[in-house]
Amino acid sequence: MNKLKYTFGIIVCAIIASCSVVKDGSNTKNTNKDERPSLDELCAKYSSDKCHQGHNFIHFYDRLLSPQRDSVKRFFEIGILNGASHLMWRDFFPQAEIFGIDLKDYSIQAEKDGINTFVADQSNRADLQRFINKYGGNFDVILDDGGHAMDHQQVSFGFLFQFLKPGGYYIIEDVHTSLPTYYPDPDFKVNETGSNTTLLMIEWYIRSSKMVSEYLTKEEMAYLEKNIESVELTYRTTRLHSTMCIIQKKFEE
Repeated sequence: MNKLKYTFGIIVCAIIASCSVVKDGSNTKNTNKDERPSLDELCAKYSSDKCHQGHNFIHFYDRLLSPQRDSVKRFFEIGILNGASHLMWRDFFPQAEIFGIDLKDYSIQAEKDGINTFVADQSNRADLQRFINKYGGNFDVILDDGGHAMDHQQVSFGFLFQFLKPGGYYIIEDVHTSLPTYYPDPDFKVNETGSNTTLLMIEWYIRSSKMVSEYLTKEEMAYLEKNIESVELTYRTTRLHSTMCIIQKKFEE
């Protein structure tokens, strides 16, 4: 009888210990929950047009970039304006240096906010090279939210893709400016036939694996064809006809 009591006591203790481990594990899991502001919350805080009430690109960024929140070291966005996006990225990526270029000089305000800025025309390779000479390459992400003209988007893409780190992402926002039915502004420089558009360049690459652009050099087109891992063309059914493209670089050149 004493032996049975002893055995029963061991079993009961084992069950209690097991329950305690599960409970403790559950508590540990809750403690480790990321309580930092989400990308969606930061987008709303800084009133970026990437938010739900604007182009709603934030949905794609959350899926793509949240898993890399603590590993992104160098983030470069073309186009500064009021700096809302750069502040959002600064707060979202705690380990990252944030870079931006624009035709206007935002350096005084940007330095206070911890953003590295540079005055450059994104369609001018010499300007882009000067930026690279000063700040280097090996970017985790390059995001084009600049002038949205056909030459702006394509020259920047062709020239800067080489400065992405292997496995990095090149993102072109506002590809909808390739659609003059919705965006007839002549500053976007869509020709009469639409043969020079960024959207057509991307679509043709998806169809043929060939990069064709009147704005790129043969060397740039060859480099892109050799080093693109994937292309994701996305369209949001917003009032703005919002379209963007996410291009990932191969992990090995």
